[in-house]
This record gives sequence, C-alpha cells and structure tokens, in this order.
Amino acid sequence: MWQKIINIINNHTRFIITAHVNLDGDAIGSELALAEHLDNLGKDVTIINNDITPSNYHFLDPKTIINTYSPSEHDSIIHQAEVIISVDVSGGWERIGSPSEAFRQSKTIKVGIDHHTTPPTFADIVVTVTTVVAAAELIYDLLVTMNCTFSQTIAQAIYVGIMTDSGGFRFPPTNAHTHQTVAKLLAMGVDPYYVYHQIYNQHSLQRLLLKGHLITCIKTAMNGQIAYYTIDKQTMRNYGVTRSELGGFTNLGSEVKGVRVNIFLMETGENEVKIGLRSDGTIRVDKIANSYGGGGHPSAAGATVKGELNEVMSDVIEKVKHILKSQK
Repeated sequence: MWQKIINIINNHTRFIITAHVNLDGDAIGSELALAEHLDNLGKDVTIINNDITPSNYHFLDPKTIINTYSPSEHDSIIHQAEVIISVDVSGGWERIGSPSEAFRQSKTIKVGIDHHTTPPTFADIVVTVTTVVAAAELIYDLLVTMNCTFSQTIAQAIYVGIMTDSGGFRFPPTNAHTHQTVAKLLAMGVDPYYVYHQIYNQHSLQRLLLKGHLITCIKTAMNGQIAYYTIDKQTMRNYGVTRSELGGFTNLGSEVKGVRVNIFLMETGENEVKIGLRSDGTIRVDKIANSYGGGGHPSAAGATVKGELNEVMSDVIEKVKHILKSQK
C-alpha cells in the first residue's frame, strides 16, 4: 500500500505538507507527525495551511513550524518544492483553501493520504482507507512501515489525531485496531490526561456561554429525529468568539435521545454557510454533504455552500427528511 509513497519520500528532498480548511486535531496531528519523521530523514519540510492553528492545539507545535499561507512568503517555497503531501483532505482543491491555486500550478508530485469516503481528486498518488477512524492512523502505519523511530512528540501528535477524530473513541469506525494502535502510542510516553486537558480544558468563558446559548436554540423536526441549530456572524461577535473556537459544537443535538441526525449551520462569510452533519449511524450524512460539494464520513460530514443561513437550513432539513421518510 505504501511502497509508491515511500519511494517518493526516499527519492526527493523538498516537501510541503498541507491539510484541509477548518483545521482539526487529525489534520494537525497528522501533519506534525509526518513532518518530524521527514525532518529526521534529512528532508526539507514546510507545513502550509489555509487557516491558523486553533489555540487549543498550540501545545503540539511549540516551535510554530505550521505556517498559515501567505503568497508573498510561501509561493516561492511552493515553486521550489518537489512533493506536496495532503493529509486528511477529501474531494477537490477547494478543500485545501487559499494555497490550492499555487499548489495546482506547481510542478510537484501530489500525494494524498486520507480516510474519507470521497478520496482526494487532485493527487497523483492516493492512499485512502475508510476503515480507519483518522488519517493519523494511516500516518502511524506509514511510519511503522518506514521503520520510524517514534519520539514522544510523534506519538503524541498521532494520538491527538486518533483521539479527536474518533470523538474520544466514540465514533465509528473505532475498532480493536484503533485501540491497539493507541495502546502502543501510550507505551511510547503519551500522557492522555495532559492531552485531554490541553485540548478540552483551555477554552474561554465566552465560548462556554455561547455553547449554552446554542443549546437553548436547538430545535427538532420529524418527531425528534432531527435536531438543528444555527449561529450567525453577529452572534459570534456578540460573544467575542471566533470560528476557530467552535470545534465540538456540531454534536450538541446528538446528545438528545431519539435524534438520528444533527444539523449545525454556521455563517462563515457574506452569503456563505458551513454545514455540519452528524448521525447516529443509521443515516449516511456523507451523501447529503456530497450533494453540496462537501464530504466526510457516513456518520460525520460537512460542506460549505453559498446561500442565506435560514434558507440553507430549510434545504438541508428537507433532504434529511426525504431520507428518513424513504427508510420507513
């Protein structure tokens, strides 16, 4: 599975690593683990992302090696690179965001390592495995295949990717292999209590108050099978909370008994809405996300679309209703 990518790594020197827009723990952990391994091999490695790293993941990157894309700073680096490796990116170039045009125009070899149902369409070499819970599991497997000497920081970065993308080992396809991998990472010195505290206990009071507000805004449809709620830019401004702080809000309605699909919409720009979908496993929400040009997993997916917040919500609810009715 890995031989083509290993050959590319062995035969090239200048690498760029990137991930999807709206960075999460899996994207960041996968990037940092792979970057450290390549650096240990003597490679020239640059991580370039569309977005800034959320503050609760700064502990993974104390040397601040992750870069937020700036054309004036990074286009020359992209032009000189030999290989671009995307991790945790499904679908097309739009999932990478602002650096995508410079990446597209470069003469680099494009490699995609992913675990979503919609594989990266822009890569020359693709490894996609949908039976793992996180891209970080694939990075672990690649590094083991390359006989990597795992440092505590590589192990910690991979652990963060697996732990966060599995929702604390709650979401499918968490399985025996997931836990076996995690057991090996813990044996390498990962402190799960420290990691949890850094990721989940570093939020602002304003974020917690906003979460409380959103809980009061949850509505239901289809006799409680659908939970839905929205947040607009003005509400975020009122609470002094930024988009990067809203990770984890997509699951609020899923905690309600009887909810099969949770819909969370966030206004991200002028006439632009981010759709977040979660299901109890009985509904494939990735198919709904695909219809909007997005993607993800059967139980967790999303997309970004043009439209007015309430109009988009009405449209998404109708699509979910149609699927629920068809299952009767």
